[in-house]
Order: sequence, then structure tokens, then C-alpha cells
Amino acid sequence: MNSLQEQAANGQRITDISDDSAAGNRILDMQEEKGKLTQYSRNGDRAKNINNTTISQLQNFLRISDRVGEISTLANDLTGKEGLHAYAEEVDELIEHALQSANAKFNGEYIFGGTASGTEPFAVNLDIDGKIQDPDGLGAGSAITYQGAAKGPEFHLSESGKVSPFTNGTTNEQFGDFINRMVKLRDALESGDQNAVTSTIREDLEASEDDLIFSLSRQGSVQLRIEFDQNLSQQRFMDLEENISTEADADLSQTIVRLTQIQNSYQASLQSAGKVLNSSLLNYI
Repeated sequence: MNSLQEQAANGQRITDISDDSAAGNRILDMQEEKGKLTQYSRNGDRAKNINNTTISQLQNFLRISDRVGEISTLANDLTGKEGLHAYAEEVDELIEHALQSANAKFNGEYIFGGTASGTEPFAVNLDIDGKIQDPDGLGAGSAITYQGAAKGPEFHLSESGKVSPFTNGTTNEQFGDFINRMVKLRDALESGDQNAVTSTIREDLEASEDDLIFSLSRQGSVQLRIEFDQNLSQQRFMDLEENISTEADADLSQTIVRLTQIQNSYQASLQSAGKVLNSSLLNYI
């Protein structure tokens, strides 16, 4: 009766393994799986946040690329040095802006550094005036050099599935190439020579924009993968909760009927025992 009263109070058929060892073991297994799914969900949330930050910086790269492409085309129509110098100053600002995106952080870690997330992924060469410039100032070297890792950490989204929301080292090197090509465009504009902005410079910038578009597309597919796996995990979590409820929850109506029956039997037993205890030898004389 006490057991049924407890079941009616808390709605649980099983509180100890001994109540039903087979069902209890199944519940423990399902609870363990729920714990894993909870961790996978946390991993997915972190991966999604990193991926969102990466996408945001790539979109910023593309906005810069669009403007740089416009400038490289508009430079053909200019004949005065002042106009070219004005464009050079604008490109110089865009270079600084692009470098900020290249060395962007998320939660204190550089998102384009791969597994080497503790140091700036892009090393910068500065001239004596503090301007981003290739080592010899003649365009032969690289003003920006990638020094991060070849790949980024991966996150488990399920027992067998994992994903990296980070761009790889090859892609990150392309970001460095993009900034270096912007430096060449700026230097060509600063020369004041309209013919210095060659078709090669424009073609290289267009190639960088294609690389950026491809990288953005890849991160978009990573986002879909994360959301898909999270939805599967959420559905599995809900299924487990339902299964655990089926195993552990008491049928309240049935429990109350059984409790009433046992209480009636118990009361009848007490009444019968009371009558027996009240009898003595005098009742039989």
C-alpha cells in the first residue's frame, strides 16, 4: 500500500532498480544517451556561433572586394594623379579593414587561425610609416603572410558525425592573397600612372572574389549540416524522453484502483484482527 501511495504521489512506477530491474536498466541506458545528446547539442551551438562569425567576416571580405573591384575599373577613366591618389587612400583604408576581419576573434580565439587560435593568423609587414607594405616595397614579397594552422578543431555533433566550422589553411592563405593584391592595387594607384593598374591586377582581384564566394558557400553548407544534425538530436532526445516516460511512469488510474482495493483489504484485515483480539476465553464458556 505504501508503494502504491508513493506511485500515486510522484507518478513514477520505478524509483529504484529493484522495482523492475529490466526496465530500470533500459532507463539508465536511455538517460546516458540523453546526456550524450545534450553535449552534442552544446557542441552544435558553439560550432554554429563560430560559423556565424566566420560567415560575417567573409561577407565583410566580399563587400570590400566589391568596392576594390569598382575602384580598379574606375581607375581606367581617370587621367589626373589626384583622383588616383584619392582612390589609393580609400584602398589603403580597405586594406586595414580587411586585415581586421582576417585577424578577427570569437570568444578570445582567432577564428582564421585553425588549431593555432592563440596567435594572430596573419603576420603584417609595415614600412617605417606604419603602412602595410611588402618587404621591398616593389611588390615582389608579401605584405601579409598566413602563419596559422592547416585546419581547425572539429566538433562532434553525433557519435559518428563531426564538423569543423573553421576555414582551412588553404582558404585562409587565399584571404592573405586577397589583401596582398589590394596592396598592389594601392601601390599602382599611388604611382599616379593610369596604366599601372594592369589587367593582371584586376584579374587577380576577380580571382580572389571567386575564392571568397566559394568560401562563403562552403560555410553556408556547414551551417545547414549543423542545423540538420541538431534537429536530428533534438528529435531523438524527445523520443528518449517519451520512452523513459513509458517505462517509468505509473498508470495513475490503475494505480488508484489498486490502491483502493488494497486499502479496503487492509481495513478489512484490521477489523477482523480487532474482533479476534477482543475475544477471550470467557466468550467460549
